Amino acid sequence: MNGGLYINLSGIISEGKKMAIVTNNLANINTVGYKSEGSIFGDFLSQKAINAESSGSKTPFVDNQYPIMLYSYNNFSQGSLKHTGNRLDLAIQGNGFFVVKTPNGIKYTRNGVFSLNDNNQIVTQEGYIVLNANGKPISLSERGSNITISKNGIINILNPQTDENEYAGQIGIVYFKNPELLSRNGGNLFSETKKSGKPVLNDNPDIAQGYLEESNVNEIKNMVELININSTKTTMMKVLKSYSQVDSTVINTVGAAV
Repeated sequence: MNGGLYINLSGIISEGKKMAIVTNNLANINTVGYKSEGSIFGDFLSQKAINAESSGSKTPFVDNQYPIMLYSYNNFSQGSLKHTGNRLDLAIQGNGFFVVKTPNGIKYTRNGVFSLNDNNQIVTQEGYIVLNANGKPISLSERGSNITISKNGIINILNPQTDENEYAGQIGIVYFKNPELLSRNGGNLFSETKKSGKPVLNDNPDIAQGYLEESNVNEIKNMVELININSTKTTMMKVLKSYSQVDSTVINTVGAAV
């Protein structure tokens, strides 16, 4: 198998990875708090080419560079805010994440569709406990419309007897130095990595009560990218077929009985 064929196969694999990312973005256009994913591609230098460069050889190599996906990243640009009027629907404006406790440890999300469980604790749609600024569950004594949450996450409940607001906790909001390098865990959850850095408590978040952040996926951009990927893969498959036909011809010609 010649070097050109390896390069073409590498390109097909890379385009397949890119397609998986784009199709997943499009599938989450209507997912609350979803952040689109992007990818960075580059060239992998073959060992033969590395040895040639090290020796100072000027002879060109057909199989010198292979296209590969270097890494994927998260696009945390702000999504549009949608008004719902629900007291426990929250949207973060600007940087930051809600902190939730899952069976797999602490995770982070931008999805603010919250409710109260049977223990009157604030939880996500999946039932994961939302943590306060001290990393503890938030328990409320009311389920009705008397709950107010300020921009900085302070929760107050109106006492009907005194007609005064009583402090009930504070939503914990954290941020990361490099959020684009957080690890995706499915279900709109993220976890920290060495490259993302440790979570830092945001002392002055900007939370909108009664709103949800919509997906930031650019539908038109992703559709155009999907069309381009399909076109590129189709071309590469034709090239792959041509290589196969050439190899077949060579085998049949060179290996034929004289």
